Amino acid sequence: MVLWQSDLRVSWRAQWLSLLAHGLLALFVLLLPWPMSYTLVWMLLLSLVVFDSVRSQRRIHANQGEIKLLTDYHLKWQGKEWEMVGAPWMLRHGIMLRIRQKGKTRSQHLWLVSDSMDSGEWRDLRRLMLQQQASGGGQV
Repeated sequence: MVLWQSDLRVSWRAQWLSLLAHGLLALFVLLLPWPMSYTLVWMLLLSLVVFDSVRSQRRIHANQGEIKLLTDYHLKWQGKEWEMVGAPWMLRHGIMLRIRQKGKTRSQHLWLVSDSMDSGEWRDLRRLMLQQQASGGGQV
């Protein structure tokens, strides 16, 4: 049985936060006084920041699509079933879930941001997560 479901959109808030963080880091690398002999290091660091920014934007865009929270607090997302590992980390405008595919050992983080879904869906998800934490003692 499905407790909650949503069709996730790209989060503009997550995109801007990622761009801001990478922009500040790039600005820091650019404004740091580098000796001329460190030009290669400077260019390498700046390239790494730019490539990580692009990777971050791609990962944000990949977190779209239908997601369902099932009665046993498992997720159905991207055509696979996932189980939550540990308690969700909740902020005012976001929830971070540690999830792993059923039968696998490697886990990953999934950020659900409030602007990636309708406000009613966001309220319902927060309510369910708070309710689950209260009844389950924090462990999923």
